[in-house]
Amino acid sequence: MRRRRTTHRRRGGIGLSAAVTLCLAASLLLFARAGGEYAAQSILDDLANNTGFITRAVALELGLTPDDVEVFAPRTAAAARSEDADDPVSESTYIPTESQNDAPVLSAADKAATVTVNNETSYSVDVAACLSSGVSIKAEGGGPQVLIVHTHGSESYAPDAAFPYTPTETERTTDVKYNVVRVGDELQKVLKDNGVKAVHIRDIFDSPTYSGSYDRSLAAIEEALAKYPSIQVVIDVHRDSILTDDGRAYKTSCTVDGTEMAQLMFVVGTDDGGLTHPDWQQNLNYVTGLQYRLNRAYPGLMRPVNLRTQRFNQHARPGSMLVEVGSSGNTMTEALTAIRLFGKTLADDLTGA
Repeated sequence: MRRRRTTHRRRGGIGLSAAVTLCLAASLLLFARAGGEYAAQSILDDLANNTGFITRAVALELGLTPDDVEVFAPRTAAAARSEDADDPVSESTYIPTESQNDAPVLSAADKAATVTVNNETSYSVDVAACLSSGVSIKAEGGGPQVLIVHTHGSESYAPDAAFPYTPTETERTTDVKYNVVRVGDELQKVLKDNGVKAVHIRDIFDSPTYSGSYDRSLAAIEEALAKYPSIQVVIDVHRDSILTDDGRAYKTSCTVDGTEMAQLMFVVGTDDGGLTHPDWQQNLNYVTGLQYRLNRAYPGLMRPVNLRTQRFNQHARPGSMLVEVGSSGNTMTEALTAIRLFGKTLADDLTGA
Protein backbone atom coordinates (compact mmCIF):
# COMPACT_ATOMS: atom_id res chain seq x y z
CA MET A 1 0.00 0.00 0.00
CA ARG A 2 1.21 3.51 -0.79
CA ARG A 3 -0.40 6.74 0.33
CA ARG A 4 0.31 10.32 -0.56
CA ARG A 5 2.34 12.40 1.88
CA THR A 6 0.09 14.40 4.15
CA THR A 7 0.19 16.13 7.53
CA HIS A 8 -2.35 14.71 9.97
CA ARG A 9 -2.56 14.19 13.73
CA ARG A 10 -4.52 11.12 14.84
CA ARG A 11 -6.53 10.96 18.04
CA GLY A 12 -5.85 8.16 20.49
CA GLY A 13 -8.05 5.09 20.90
CA ILE A 14 -9.25 2.47 18.47
CA GLY A 15 -10.45 3.79 15.11
CA LEU A 16 -13.90 3.15 13.75
CA SER A 17 -12.54 1.07 10.87
CA ALA A 18 -10.63 -1.11 13.33
CA ALA A 19 -13.81 -1.70 15.34
CA VAL A 20 -15.70 -2.58 12.17
CA THR A 21 -12.92 -4.96 11.15
CA LEU A 22 -13.00 -6.69 14.54
CA CYS A 23 -16.77 -7.15 14.29
CA LEU A 24 -16.41 -8.53 10.77
CA ALA A 25 -13.66 -10.94 11.86
CA ALA A 26 -15.74 -12.17 14.80
CA SER A 27 -18.76 -12.72 12.55
CA LEU A 28 -16.71 -14.68 10.01
CA LEU A 29 -15.17 -16.80 12.79
CA LEU A 30 -18.59 -17.74 14.13
CA PHE A 31 -19.83 -18.44 10.61
CA ALA A 32 -16.82 -20.65 9.87
CA ARG A 33 -17.30 -22.64 13.09
CA ALA A 34 -20.93 -23.21 12.13
CA GLY A 35 -19.79 -25.05 9.00
CA GLY A 36 -19.27 -22.21 6.58
CA GLU A 37 -15.45 -22.38 6.27
CA TYR A 38 -15.41 -22.27 2.46
CA ALA A 39 -17.89 -19.42 2.24
CA ALA A 40 -16.02 -17.49 4.92
CA GLN A 41 -12.74 -17.95 3.06
CA SER A 42 -14.41 -16.80 -0.16
CA ILE A 43 -15.64 -13.62 1.57
CA LEU A 44 -12.15 -12.93 2.92
CA ASP A 45 -10.61 -13.53 -0.52
CA ASP A 46 -13.09 -11.13 -2.10
CA LEU A 47 -12.39 -8.43 0.50
CA ALA A 48 -8.63 -8.90 0.20
CA ASN A 49 -8.84 -8.24 -3.54
CA ASN A 50 -11.39 -5.41 -3.38
CA THR A 51 -9.26 -2.30 -3.72
CA GLY A 52 -12.32 -0.08 -3.17
CA PHE A 53 -12.99 -1.67 0.22
CA ILE A 54 -9.32 -1.44 1.20
CA THR A 55 -9.10 2.19 0.10
CA ARG A 56 -12.18 3.23 2.08
CA ALA A 57 -11.07 1.29 5.18
CA VAL A 58 -7.60 2.83 5.15
CA ALA A 59 -8.99 6.30 4.52
CA LEU A 60 -11.44 5.97 7.42
CA GLU A 61 -8.75 4.77 9.83
CA LEU A 62 -6.30 7.52 8.88
CA GLY A 63 -8.91 10.28 8.82
CA LEU A 64 -8.41 10.90 5.09
CA THR A 65 -10.67 10.94 2.08
CA PRO A 66 -10.53 7.99 -0.35
CA ASP A 67 -8.91 10.27 -2.94
CA ASP A 68 -5.92 10.71 -0.61
CA VAL A 69 -5.18 6.97 -0.48
CA GLU A 70 -3.58 4.94 -3.24
CA VAL A 71 -3.72 1.16 -2.96
CA PHE A 72 -1.57 -1.24 -4.96
CA ALA A 73 -3.21 -4.68 -5.34
CA PRO A 74 -0.82 -7.17 -6.99
CA ARG A 75 -1.90 -10.53 -8.35
CA THR A 76 -2.18 -12.74 -5.29
CA ALA A 77 -2.74 -16.35 -4.35
CA ALA A 78 -6.32 -15.56 -3.37
CA ALA A 79 -7.04 -14.18 -6.83
CA ALA A 80 -5.78 -17.39 -8.40
CA ARG A 81 -8.29 -19.61 -6.63
CA SER A 82 -11.40 -18.91 -8.71
CA GLU A 83 -12.29 -20.98 -11.77
CA ASP A 84 -14.62 -18.18 -12.88
CA ALA A 85 -12.22 -15.26 -12.56
CA ASP A 86 -12.72 -12.33 -14.92
CA ASP A 87 -8.98 -11.74 -15.24
CA PRO A 88 -6.34 -14.20 -16.47
CA VAL A 89 -4.69 -15.61 -13.36
CA SER A 90 -2.80 -18.81 -12.77
CA GLU A 91 -3.88 -22.11 -11.28
CA SER A 92 -0.78 -21.95 -9.09
CA THR A 93 -1.16 -20.42 -5.65
CA TYR A 94 2.56 -20.15 -5.01
CA ILE A 95 3.58 -16.50 -4.70
CA PRO A 96 7.30 -15.85 -4.04
CA THR A 97 8.11 -13.87 -0.92
CA GLU A 98 10.09 -10.66 -1.07
CA SER A 99 13.20 -12.41 0.23
CA GLN A 100 13.27 -14.57 -2.90
CA ASN A 101 13.40 -11.66 -5.31
CA ASP A 102 17.20 -11.71 -5.57
CA ALA A 103 17.29 -14.82 -7.76
CA PRO A 104 14.12 -15.29 -9.78
CA VAL A 105 14.65 -18.98 -10.53
CA LEU A 106 12.90 -21.68 -8.53
CA SER A 107 15.37 -24.43 -7.73
CA ALA A 108 14.32 -27.98 -8.53
CA ALA A 109 13.58 -30.15 -5.51
CA ASP A 110 16.10 -32.95 -5.13
CA LYS A 111 13.61 -35.67 -4.20
CA ALA A 112 14.19 -38.43 -6.70
CA ALA A 113 11.99 -41.11 -5.20
CA THR A 114 9.50 -39.24 -3.06
CA VAL A 115 6.17 -37.54 -3.62
CA THR A 116 5.10 -34.32 -1.92
CA VAL A 117 1.51 -33.07 -1.97
CA ASN A 118 0.83 -29.42 -1.20
CA ASN A 119 -2.65 -29.85 0.25
CA GLU A 120 -4.89 -26.76 0.14
CA THR A 121 -8.09 -28.62 1.01
CA SER A 122 -9.77 -29.60 4.25
CA TYR A 123 -9.11 -33.29 3.52
CA SER A 124 -6.33 -35.33 5.08
CA VAL A 125 -3.98 -36.86 2.54
CA ASP A 126 -1.85 -39.95 3.18
CA VAL A 127 0.69 -40.05 0.35
CA ALA A 128 1.79 -43.57 1.26
CA ALA A 129 -1.81 -44.75 0.96
CA CYS A 130 -2.13 -43.02 -2.41
CA LEU A 131 0.99 -44.75 -3.69
CA SER A 132 -0.11 -48.15 -2.40
CA SER A 133 -3.66 -47.88 -3.80
CA GLY A 134 -2.65 -49.67 -6.98
CA VAL A 135 -4.60 -47.29 -9.23
CA SER A 136 -3.24 -47.57 -12.76
CA ILE A 137 -4.55 -46.92 -16.25
CA LYS A 138 -3.60 -49.09 -19.20
CA ALA A 139 -4.24 -48.54 -22.90
CA GLU A 140 -7.05 -50.76 -24.18
CA GLY A 141 -8.25 -51.37 -27.71
CA GLY A 142 -7.24 -49.51 -30.84
CA GLY A 143 -8.92 -46.15 -30.29
CA PRO A 144 -7.44 -42.95 -28.85
CA GLN A 145 -6.34 -43.31 -25.22
CA VAL A 146 -5.50 -39.71 -24.31
CA LEU A 147 -7.32 -36.41 -24.72
CA ILE A 148 -5.24 -33.20 -24.65
CA VAL A 149 -6.99 -29.89 -24.07
CA HIS A 150 -6.09 -26.34 -23.04
CA THR A 151 -8.62 -24.42 -20.93
CA HIS A 152 -6.25 -21.43 -21.04
CA GLY A 153 -4.81 -21.97 -24.49
CA SER A 154 -3.45 -18.45 -24.93
CA GLU A 155 -0.86 -18.90 -22.15
CA SER A 156 2.58 -18.34 -23.68
CA TYR A 157 6.27 -18.25 -22.75
CA ALA A 158 9.17 -15.82 -22.72
CA PRO A 159 10.12 -15.06 -26.34
CA ASP A 160 13.62 -16.13 -27.39
CA ALA A 161 15.60 -16.54 -30.62
CA ALA A 162 14.03 -19.92 -31.36
CA PHE A 163 10.48 -18.75 -30.70
CA PRO A 164 10.25 -14.98 -31.25
CA TYR A 165 6.77 -13.49 -31.10
CA THR A 166 4.87 -10.43 -29.97
CA PRO A 167 2.34 -11.18 -27.20
CA THR A 168 -1.23 -10.10 -27.95
CA GLU A 169 -1.56 -9.38 -24.21
CA THR A 170 0.63 -9.86 -21.14
CA GLU A 171 2.16 -13.37 -21.15
CA ARG A 172 -0.41 -14.50 -23.74
CA THR A 173 -0.89 -14.95 -27.45
CA THR A 174 -3.58 -16.52 -29.61
CA ASP A 175 -0.93 -17.72 -32.09
CA VAL A 176 -0.87 -21.48 -31.52
CA LYS A 177 2.79 -21.67 -32.63
CA TYR A 178 3.83 -19.82 -29.48
CA ASN A 179 1.37 -20.78 -26.73
CA VAL A 180 0.58 -23.96 -24.80
CA VAL A 181 -1.23 -25.41 -27.81
CA ARG A 182 2.23 -25.87 -29.33
CA VAL A 183 3.19 -27.82 -26.18
CA GLY A 184 0.10 -29.97 -26.66
CA ASP A 185 1.15 -30.66 -30.26
CA GLU A 186 4.49 -31.92 -28.99
CA LEU A 187 2.86 -34.10 -26.35
CA GLN A 188 0.58 -35.66 -28.94
CA LYS A 189 3.58 -36.41 -31.18
CA VAL A 190 5.60 -38.00 -28.37
CA LEU A 191 2.68 -40.19 -27.36
CA LYS A 192 2.16 -41.29 -30.97
CA ASP A 193 5.86 -42.09 -31.38
CA ASN A 194 5.59 -44.30 -28.30
CA GLY A 195 2.48 -46.22 -29.33
CA VAL A 196 -0.32 -44.15 -27.75
CA LYS A 197 -2.99 -42.42 -29.81
CA ALA A 198 -4.12 -39.02 -28.57
CA VAL A 199 -6.81 -36.53 -29.56
CA HIS A 200 -5.75 -32.90 -29.29
CA ILE A 201 -8.34 -30.12 -28.93
CA ARG A 202 -6.49 -27.04 -30.20
CA ASP A 203 -9.27 -24.49 -29.56
CA ILE A 204 -8.55 -21.34 -27.53
CA PHE A 205 -11.13 -21.16 -24.73
CA ASP A 206 -9.80 -18.17 -22.78
CA SER A 207 -9.81 -15.58 -25.57
CA PRO A 208 -11.33 -13.14 -26.31
CA THR A 209 -13.14 -13.71 -22.97
CA TYR A 210 -11.30 -15.29 -20.06
CA SER A 211 -14.30 -15.70 -17.75
CA GLY A 212 -16.17 -18.93 -18.46
CA SER A 213 -13.20 -20.67 -20.09
CA TYR A 214 -13.68 -23.76 -17.90
CA ASP A 215 -17.31 -24.05 -18.98
CA ARG A 216 -16.31 -23.86 -22.63
CA SER A 217 -13.50 -26.40 -22.30
CA LEU A 218 -15.77 -28.78 -20.36
CA ALA A 219 -18.28 -28.80 -23.23
CA ALA A 220 -15.47 -29.71 -25.64
CA ILE A 221 -14.15 -32.42 -23.31
CA GLU A 222 -17.57 -34.02 -22.93
CA GLU A 223 -18.09 -33.95 -26.70
CA ALA A 224 -14.72 -35.64 -27.30
CA LEU A 225 -15.37 -38.31 -24.64
CA ALA A 226 -18.71 -39.11 -26.27
CA LYS A 227 -17.05 -39.38 -29.68
CA TYR A 228 -14.06 -41.39 -28.46
CA PRO A 229 -15.19 -43.66 -25.57
CA SER A 230 -11.75 -45.34 -25.65
CA ILE A 231 -10.12 -42.28 -24.03
CA GLN A 232 -8.57 -43.22 -20.66
CA VAL A 233 -6.71 -40.03 -19.68
CA VAL A 234 -7.67 -36.35 -20.02
CA ILE A 235 -4.79 -33.84 -19.76
CA ASP A 236 -5.43 -30.10 -19.45
CA VAL A 237 -2.09 -28.51 -20.35
CA HIS A 238 -1.37 -25.09 -18.85
CA ARG A 239 1.55 -22.73 -18.29
CA ASP A 240 2.04 -21.39 -14.76
CA SER A 241 2.66 -17.75 -13.88
CA ILE A 242 4.81 -16.89 -10.88
CA LEU A 243 5.71 -13.26 -10.31
CA THR A 244 7.94 -11.42 -7.88
CA ASP A 245 6.47 -8.51 -5.94
CA ASP A 246 7.83 -6.11 -8.54
CA GLY A 247 6.33 -8.01 -11.46
CA ARG A 248 9.32 -10.03 -12.67
CA ALA A 249 8.52 -13.52 -13.95
CA TYR A 250 10.07 -16.54 -12.27
CA LYS A 251 10.86 -19.62 -14.27
CA THR A 252 10.59 -23.11 -12.83
CA SER A 253 13.89 -24.66 -13.88
CA CYS A 254 15.68 -27.98 -13.55
CA THR A 255 18.54 -29.74 -15.31
CA VAL A 256 18.23 -33.31 -16.55
CA ASP A 257 21.23 -34.98 -18.21
CA GLY A 258 22.91 -31.62 -18.59
CA THR A 259 19.93 -29.94 -20.29
CA GLU A 260 18.00 -27.12 -18.63
CA MET A 261 14.25 -27.37 -18.95
CA ALA A 262 10.99 -26.25 -17.36
CA GLN A 263 9.62 -28.02 -14.32
CA LEU A 264 6.14 -29.58 -14.41
CA MET A 265 3.40 -29.62 -11.79
CA PHE A 266 0.23 -31.66 -11.39
CA VAL A 267 -2.78 -29.73 -10.11
CA VAL A 268 -5.46 -32.09 -8.75
CA GLY A 269 -9.02 -30.91 -8.18
CA THR A 270 -11.45 -32.08 -5.48
CA ASP A 271 -15.06 -31.54 -4.38
CA ASP A 272 -13.93 -29.50 -1.36
CA GLY A 273 -15.32 -26.35 -2.94
CA GLY A 274 -18.84 -27.80 -3.12
CA LEU A 275 -18.93 -28.99 -6.75
CA THR A 276 -19.66 -32.64 -7.55
CA HIS A 277 -16.47 -34.64 -8.08
CA PRO A 278 -16.79 -38.19 -6.72
CA ASP A 279 -13.60 -39.53 -8.33
CA TRP A 280 -11.07 -36.99 -7.07
CA GLN A 281 -9.33 -39.46 -4.76
CA GLN A 282 -8.88 -41.87 -7.66
CA ASN A 283 -7.37 -39.08 -9.73
CA LEU A 284 -5.00 -38.19 -6.88
CA ASN A 285 -3.94 -41.82 -6.48
CA TYR A 286 -3.22 -42.09 -10.20
CA VAL A 287 -1.29 -38.82 -10.33
CA THR A 288 0.85 -39.62 -7.29
CA GLY A 289 1.88 -42.91 -8.89
CA LEU A 290 2.78 -41.13 -12.10
CA GLN A 291 4.65 -38.45 -10.12
CA TYR A 292 6.66 -41.15 -8.38
CA ARG A 293 7.74 -42.66 -11.71
CA LEU A 294 8.64 -39.24 -13.12
CA ASN A 295 10.64 -38.36 -9.99
CA ARG A 296 12.64 -41.58 -10.23
CA ALA A 297 13.30 -41.25 -13.95
CA TYR A 298 14.00 -37.51 -13.99
CA PRO A 299 14.93 -36.15 -10.54
CA GLY A 300 13.91 -32.50 -10.22
CA LEU A 301 11.51 -32.43 -13.18
CA MET A 302 8.37 -32.38 -11.04
CA ARG A 303 7.22 -29.72 -8.59
CA PRO A 304 5.07 -31.00 -5.67
CA VAL A 305 1.52 -32.09 -6.51
CA ASN A 306 -0.95 -29.27 -5.78
CA LEU A 307 -4.27 -30.52 -4.31
CA ARG A 308 -6.99 -27.88 -4.63
CA THR A 309 -10.57 -27.15 -3.60
CA GLN A 310 -11.67 -26.53 -7.21
CA ARG A 311 -12.33 -29.43 -9.54
CA PHE A 312 -10.91 -27.95 -12.80
CA ASN A 313 -13.21 -30.11 -14.98
CA GLN A 314 -11.51 -33.25 -13.63
CA HIS A 315 -14.89 -34.74 -12.76
CA ALA A 316 -15.43 -35.41 -16.47
CA ARG A 317 -13.53 -38.68 -16.33
CA PRO A 318 -11.35 -40.65 -13.90
CA GLY A 319 -7.79 -40.25 -15.07
CA SER A 320 -8.09 -36.49 -15.53
CA MET A 321 -5.21 -34.19 -14.64
CA LEU A 322 -4.04 -30.60 -15.02
CA VAL A 323 -0.36 -30.18 -15.89
CA GLU A 324 1.46 -26.88 -15.49
CA VAL A 325 4.35 -26.87 -18.00
CA GLY A 326 6.85 -24.33 -16.74
CA SER A 327 6.04 -20.71 -16.00
CA SER A 328 5.92 -17.47 -17.95
CA GLY A 329 9.63 -16.99 -17.26
CA ASN A 330 10.49 -20.17 -19.15
CA THR A 331 11.06 -20.35 -22.90
CA MET A 332 9.10 -22.51 -25.30
CA THR A 333 12.26 -24.58 -25.85
CA GLU A 334 12.44 -25.38 -22.13
CA ALA A 335 8.73 -26.28 -22.08
CA LEU A 336 9.00 -28.58 -25.11
CA THR A 337 12.03 -30.36 -23.66
CA ALA A 338 10.15 -31.06 -20.43
CA ILE A 339 6.92 -32.23 -22.07
CA ARG A 340 8.85 -34.80 -24.14
CA LEU A 341 10.06 -36.49 -20.95
CA PHE A 342 6.56 -36.40 -19.49
CA GLY A 343 5.03 -37.83 -22.67
CA LYS A 344 7.53 -40.70 -22.81
CA THR A 345 6.87 -41.63 -19.18
CA LEU A 346 3.11 -41.43 -19.62
CA ALA A 347 3.25 -43.59 -22.75
CA ASP A 348 5.38 -46.20 -21.00
CA ASP A 349 2.96 -46.20 -18.08
CA LEU A 350 -0.08 -46.65 -20.33
CA THR A 351 1.48 -49.40 -22.46
CA GLY A 352 3.29 -51.17 -19.63
CA ALA A 353 6.66 -50.65 -21.31
